[in-house]
Amino acid sequence: MPKERQHFILNAEAHLRKQGILIPGIQRTKNSKRYIIWKDNLFVLHQWLSWPKIAYNSPGKLEQVGALLGQFHKSSLGFTSKHGELYNGAKKWSEEYKTDLAALEKWEQRHADKQKPHFSTIVEYLPYFRQAGQTARKQLNTSAYFAKWKKAPLSKHFLCHGDFNNGNLLVRNKRIAIIDWEDVRYDFPSKDISRVLSLAMRKEGAWNKQLFAYLLRGYLRENPLSAEQLHLLFVDLAFPHIMERFLRMKQYEQMDAAHIQQFCTRESLKTAYMLDELKALA
Repeated sequence: MPKERQHFILNAEAHLRKQGILIPGIQRTKNSKRYIIWKDNLFVLHQWLSWPKIAYNSPGKLEQVGALLGQFHKSSLGFTSKHGELYNGAKKWSEEYKTDLAALEKWEQRHADKQKPHFSTIVEYLPYFRQAGQTARKQLNTSAYFAKWKKAPLSKHFLCHGDFNNGNLLVRNKRIAIIDWEDVRYDFPSKDISRVLSLAMRKEGAWNKQLFAYLLRGYLRENPLSAEQLHLLFVDLAFPHIMERFLRMKQYEQMDAAHIQQFCTRESLKTAYMLDELKALA
């Protein structure tokens, strides 16, 4: 990766360690540098932790993960980097919403006349996801907070991990270390929360609003969000990002018709819940 990217990652890690977030340390070189360059590639040596990964096997564990995520996001405020604008997620939201909706429509048009169960189930659900996405996009474009957040100094933006899954959360004696920071960037809490929720739903096999309640309760206990921030959170969670990725990555090719049905059902129920939360906040 470019040196600018590596510096951003290492500086973000250093900032979070100072704030008490448990991230394995790095081994400096003999010249006290944080990385070496070999054959035009950058290498960083991190401390190895042979700890087991945390399990999403109970509401209590999910609340614990939510609390850790809230601690991390809150601790990330104030971080600045001279390369920060290169990794500012807020700049991409409007275009991402537009292109993702177009991608859903294009996929539906391309597969509408195919009779295979793999495709027919997805096509059946796509009008709903497109409608939900249009609703979320309208809410985004009319959000005064979103407009204000985009223009705010990066020191007031949260850092997001980008791959906050249980494989990157190592636990021992109630201490949880966070590893694999190569996707870290400035962005909004919904990006990491969506990742946790998606994996929890996959393990559960269904949408479970109680599990989400535990996750959000743990999160808000450590990082309280204003009503405006909660509104933007639910806007982004209502938008069919996961469905677009499911189609783009062709994940359905590895699934039978029953599992595709299960996936579409739980995503639609989750989306409906988030849209209801948006109405309640209106």
